[in-house]
Amino acid sequence: MSLQHSVVATPQRKKRGADKVLNATVTFWFTVAVAGQWLFAYYVTAFYGGAALQGDLMKWNQVLPHGYTPGETMGNLAVAIHLLLAVIMMVGGPLQFIPQLRTRARSFHRWNGRLYIITAFVISFSGVYMVLSKGTVSGLIGDISVSINGILIMLFAALAWRTAVARKFDAHRRWVLRLFLVVNGVWFFRIGLMLWLFIHGGPVGFDPETFRGPFLIFLGFGQYVIPLIILELYLYVQNNSGALGRILMATGFGVLTILMGIGIFAATMGMWLPRI
Repeated sequence: MSLQHSVVATPQRKKRGADKVLNATVTFWFTVAVAGQWLFAYYVTAFYGGAALQGDLMKWNQVLPHGYTPGETMGNLAVAIHLLLAVIMMVGGPLQFIPQLRTRARSFHRWNGRLYIITAFVISFSGVYMVLSKGTVSGLIGDISVSINGILIMLFAALAWRTAVARKFDAHRRWVLRLFLVVNGVWFFRIGLMLWLFIHGGPVGFDPETFRGPFLIFLGFGQYVIPLIILELYLYVQNNSGALGRILMATGFGVLTILMGIGIFAATMGMWLPRI
């Protein structure tokens, strides 16, 4: 091997090695995130579904303000549909990103993808309807942040569908990734809130009684803005950066995964399990 070829090959080997590290940390993040989302799906099923089976729909209001209002059939139905579809989406959505299923069960991948996109659109529409009809506990700012999240979900779902039909698979992948993140905005909100409480040992930056304050304003928009920024940075690094950029991105994902894991643990032990 010539000296020139060796010099050229070394950066390429470093880039391939950095790619492996980045892919491993992304897989680690995804695994932890999916585990946390399935725990949340179990909690939603057990708490809200259990209350419905017991005929005690007023129990919903312990967690979801105005979740059930006697006499408001359409509003209550919207909440029920929203919760049911949320569970379906949290369980089935992550399956779209498993490479083995994409390659070995293509029919399942296509039909599950259609279900995921349609469900995402419907759940966001019902979510916006819930905000308009019932409001959120965080007031006007919370109403605005949740409505923007719903609009982004519908927009990204439409673009994911359009690029799939047009067989623009690279663009489809990017829109589905964006959709996956904004769909899980509510989950990110809960994880972020519990991480914040865990770090500070109590409510800081907001009033727990009124559920208002600067931190909740930040988190209300950050629940989807921050994940989208991280995704765009990841896509840029994946397409344009060398070994150093990939290693830095992998390090960032590692830190985020640890923080997310703490938030999941805090949410599970402090919020979800005690209510089941």
